[in-house]
Amino acid sequence: MNRYEHEIINDDSSLRLFFRPIHTVNGYSPLHWHSHLEILLILDGYMTAFIGEKKYTLKKDDILVVNPRELHSTKTFGETDYILLQIPYDYLAGALEQVSLLHFQTYFPSITMNSTQKKLHESLLVLLDTYREKEDGYQLYFSSVIYEFLYILYKYHSRKITKEAREKENRNLEKIEETIQYVKDNYKRNITLKEAADLLNVSPEYFCRLFKKHTGQTFLEYLNAVRMIHFYHDLIQTDYSITDLMEQNGITNYKVFSRMFKETYQTTPGKLRQRKENKNE
Repeated sequence: MNRYEHEIINDDSSLRLFFRPIHTVNGYSPLHWHSHLEILLILDGYMTAFIGEKKYTLKKDDILVVNPRELHSTKTFGETDYILLQIPYDYLAGALEQVSLLHFQTYFPSITMNSTQKKLHESLLVLLDTYREKEDGYQLYFSSVIYEFLYILYKYHSRKITKEAREKENRNLEKIEETIQYVKDNYKRNITLKEAADLLNVSPEYFCRLFKKHTGQTFLEYLNAVRMIHFYHDLIQTDYSITDLMEQNGITNYKVFSRMFKETYQTTPGKLRQRKENKNE
């Protein structure tokens, strides 16, 4: 499992975007945002995603579209395979006017797909086959399918929002992003709710409502999620004791943390460490 794998775009100089089939086991990517358009197609397994305050439960053949600068997090259950397509903002801006005011439809459940949505699904599978086979000149065909996909997405599954609405969204994002970055920089120590609220010069009560409204989770849930993913990687990559790793990652309530860890990774820290040790023998 790659840390914050959804936040990293591998800039392919030929295709000018990122495309990969992903296989993950109990994968988790905490709350974040990025400037590119992200499309996911579930090939097998299950995923939940929070985009803002809305939760989506995805299964085989469902499509999820994450618009640029949207706060989101994802979690897979067991073994899950999906296509990940990330299109840089500049790529979109070069083909579409007023792209900053566009909002693409987010969720395409397979059970209710119409003809244009099915075409989006088919295009993603064609991209997968083309990517895997990599025949001579495949970049040209790949790019043509990408443009067809974006044309259908734009023509049939997008809407324009007002400049005022976009500016309001950006202001709210900037507030939440400031908090997110602060947590990433300080998660190892005790961060109080008041401390987080003071960053934005608002009351703790208002901060709680703001954070929940725009992320779908409480501030404490997000803070614990960041600590958990760092703990997870330290657990499988180092030999420090579980107690030491908890302390190093700012975790003080083992009971709450253990429950959250098991819900995410379907096992306990102790059993995960034991599996790691058995593989090394």
